[in-house]
Amino acid sequence: MRYLMTLLLLQIGLVIVQATVTSRRIESAELTCPDSAGAVLSSGSQADGLREACRSGPLAAPGKELVIVPAAVPDPAANWTGVPLGFNDPVYANVASGTRRIALSPDSSLTDVSIVENSGEPTITCDGSCNLTRVRIHSREGVRCISGDIKLTWVYIAATGVGDDHADGLQCYSPGSTGTVTIKNSTFKLAGATTAGYWSADNWRGSHVFENVLFEGGNHGLRIPADGGSSVSLKNVYFVRGSFRYSAFLFDAVNGRRINIAQWENVRWASWQGDKLVLGQPIPRP
Repeated sequence: MRYLMTLLLLQIGLVIVQATVTSRRIESAELTCPDSAGAVLSSGSQADGLREACRSGPLAAPGKELVIVPAAVPDPAANWTGVPLGFNDPVYANVASGTRRIALSPDSSLTDVSIVENSGEPTITCDGSCNLTRVRIHSREGVRCISGDIKLTWVYIAATGVGDDHADGLQCYSPGSTGTVTIKNSTFKLAGATTAGYWSADNWRGSHVFENVLFEGGNHGLRIPADGGSSVSLKNVYFVRGSFRYSAFLFDAVNGRRINIAQWENVRWASWQGDKLVLGQPIPRP
């Protein structure tokens, strides 16, 4: 154990040494060295580790006190969230802008692209396996997934439904198809006439993996009925409290069963303080 020693010279000539413990919590608040006869004036479980300090240096004289101040334990919820915080997040500094919808053939990739359009049809369609990296979308309907291994990394989707729309940030739709959709470091923000930030149903049989993902707005942030996939995994997933019309997430029962929740780790409420995202209480596993 290492100690950071700060010497303070008092008017009465005594020296008090204050130490900050960085490796583990100390329960005893004060320790003193043995007197010249070897009697311990104040004891604790840390005393043996301080013998060297007592034999020499500022603690050598009897009666000097060592005050142990536990180091503050950082709150993991205060750490950087790893999601794009807006359409103009710095991660999109080098994107190429466009206004047309894109249909990706199987095994395609799309990187550093920004699309703003208002057709009401999916802005990007993945007809098979595809990779989207540093892509941002502002439209009435975000991404449509058909089948295959689909990966979204640092993707920001703002979908605003109009009139009779049932807008989704991402929808898996192709009855009988299967695949794996993996979403990392991404944000789904919905407004207007919507269904969900992420929606899969109608006998789409794949799995859904979320890591470092933020959901805000819409009827639901995340909605996957039992007929919308085989499993769902959530790690470091955040829902903006109070932004959803009905609920943050919904795993509908179909024929008496629900989708298998394979992982539920560090799923939390979140809120905005100005342009800063603040993580809140953990959400219990449903």
